[in-house]
Amino acid sequence: MLEIIQRLYDSPLATAIRESDNLFPILQTFHILGTIALAGAIAIVDLRLLNVAFRREAPAALAQSLLPVTWVGFAIMFVSGGLLFVAQSAKIYENIFLRVKLLLLVLALANVALFHATTYRNIRAWGGVVAPPVSARSFAALSLALWTGVIVTGRFIAYF
Repeated sequence: MLEIIQRLYDSPLATAIRESDNLFPILQTFHILGTIALAGAIAIVDLRLLNVAFRREAPAALAQSLLPVTWVGFAIMFVSGGLLFVAQSAKIYENIFLRVKLLLLVLALANVALFHATTYRNIRAWGGVVAPPVSARSFAALSLALWTGVIVTGRFIAYF
């Protein structure tokens, strides 16, 4: 695996990103903006599912209206994060915060997939103002915790 990481790090793309005065900070900015869009949209839906905010909004309508923002944010975050990783791969491969972030990211995505494969299927039946079922609230609480962990550990990568 280290050999693959080193090849990524030595690639012309990674070198160009590292050696550019502007490209790395531009990618970081896009990564942050993508994260804001993704995590912000998810947090809004999660807070609704927890019945903490947006109580007048039907969960189905809120989730459906924010889904495009979530996907755009994910795409921007994924591409920019991948490019940032390639540029730093040999330096940060052993970083514990990178490893924890990736684990939390996998768990967060699994939580989303499991939610959509199970509880979300009946979202229209919940109605507009009734508190969502316990399973939805559980997925939402776990989602908030996992995405917060992804963001926090991501910030720590640069410092350790």
